[in-house]
Amino acid sequence: MTDEAVLDLGVIRALHAPRVGPKMARLGQLASAGWRVPDGYVVTAGVLDEWLPLAARAELARLLAAEKAHDLTWLADQARQLVEDQPLPAWLAEAVGAAHERLRARTGLAAVLRVAVRSSAVTEDGLGASFAGQLGTYLGIRDPDDVLRHIRKCWASGYTAWALSYRMRHGLPLESRDLAVGVMQLVDARTAGVVFTLDPITGDRGRLIVEANWGFGESVVSGQVTPDYWAVERRSGRILERREGTKDVWSVLDETAGAASSRVVLMPLPAELARVPCLSDEEVRYICEKAAELEEAEGVPQDVEWAIARDLDFPDCVFFLQHRPETTWSAAPAVPDQTPPAKAFDPVQYALRNVFKVPGT
Repeated sequence: MTDEAVLDLGVIRALHAPRVGPKMARLGQLASAGWRVPDGYVVTAGVLDEWLPLAARAELARLLAAEKAHDLTWLADQARQLVEDQPLPAWLAEAVGAAHERLRARTGLAAVLRVAVRSSAVTEDGLGASFAGQLGTYLGIRDPDDVLRHIRKCWASGYTAWALSYRMRHGLPLESRDLAVGVMQLVDARTAGVVFTLDPITGDRGRLIVEANWGFGESVVSGQVTPDYWAVERRSGRILERREGTKDVWSVLDETAGAASSRVVLMPLPAELARVPCLSDEEVRYICEKAAELEEAEGVPQDVEWAIARDLDFPDCVFFLQHRPETTWSAAPAVPDQTPPAKAFDPVQYALRNVFKVPGT
């Protein structure tokens, strides 16, 4: 398993989705096409089965079948603790350590490199369902040993009460065996947020919607602020509507957390930033243009997370962190007199067109 345990982002393509999850497969595909995405590596989904000892698997199966399994809070606590308590084998620690050193070398940041450690389930982010926001993501990790600890926490996050309830509702097995873990360079975000390639409230495909705040995007995706808002006309790129959000907090690095990890925490937003929009019109239009390109490539409306690095010039400062199909309106007909409905996503055609570069597909 050692040779296949960890893949650098540079070798990952769409066809690797069964091993790295759609989230990381899409990022690898974007990177190969020259898009600005954070560099990183992935601990593949098969490692979880390979690593978890037989005794732990048996105990986990017993827990999931126990009479108290209907008590999701109890079950989640027991299952997560069991996973986090298992020691990591030397071969896995060595494989992750080697990948982390390669990432340090590629970024040129050496020991000051900060990373995000992110869960990537093989079954997440499909057209019919999405695990978005339900699995572990940990930001600001520096030390390789701390990376290993948070990889294990990502695996354990497959057993939160929320994730277990989600599997039950969708008829999925309770056992979480399909989790890959991505370790990505953390973009030092000046501004971050999301863009939808349709209006998520009305389903109007003639409008793209941008929501953003200063700092890291956690304050936006978690709903902790009312973000700045822009509605952009798809055909012309004209900004149709803009609203200044109630931006009283932002997500920033807590440099007091120690050398191993600089945690991302919620802090009061400086008053001078709260009074001004966190994006320029040029940045809004550029983000929308790129998101529309993603929709065209994927064949369905997209939900895209992005960040703007504080230390780079435009447009090199704009990084795309992940994208996934929008699942609420994608199957609905387009609004009359607006952009026609997107074609259904065909993974075979996608691979032929974008991976193997077969013309006319």
